[in-house]
Amino acid sequence: MASSISHTMLITFDLLSVFLFSGIIFGWASFYSMLLSEGTFYSSMCRPGDPLPCKDQQLALNQAFTYASTAVSAVALPAGWFVDTHGPMVASVVAGTLEVLGLLGIAMCEQFPWEPGRIDVFLWSLVTIAVGGALTMFCGYALPFLYPARATLLISATSCLFDGSTIIFPALRALY
Repeated sequence: MASSISHTMLITFDLLSVFLFSGIIFGWASFYSMLLSEGTFYSSMCRPGDPLPCKDQQLALNQAFTYASTAVSAVALPAGWFVDTHGPMVASVVAGTLEVLGLLGIAMCEQFPWEPGRIDVFLWSLVTIAVGGALTMFCGYALPFLYPARATLLISATSCLFDGSTIIFPALRALY
């Protein structure tokens, strides 16, 4: 009985983490509109008198998304190797750490706005979230090996929840 409950909890929390974190950057359109309405992200790129959002601000935000979405594919092989080498438990801790650091970085962007010659906190935070999300997804793909009778179902669920995680930012926008 206890084993059944622990299996159910493991599956539930694994799939929940995939849904909440793995592909959230692909809900970019809603996140982008929230960032523009805040008016602080890359606003220093605008010339005095330019209406917000200005073209340079929009380009910088879209460039950050381009880097982050590319990072998801670029880390696929290394992330898979990392999960295989160190196991899903260690990889989950690393993925969670990357996600938290990325989200904290975005939260701190108002205190550390972008300026020429300074590190771009927003860009690196978004890339960190993307890498953590990719690692989270690959940890989810390790779960079916524990339950071979349900392997296809768990692989399908992980894949669908990665796609479904794009709704996280639209949901936050609706609450915003």
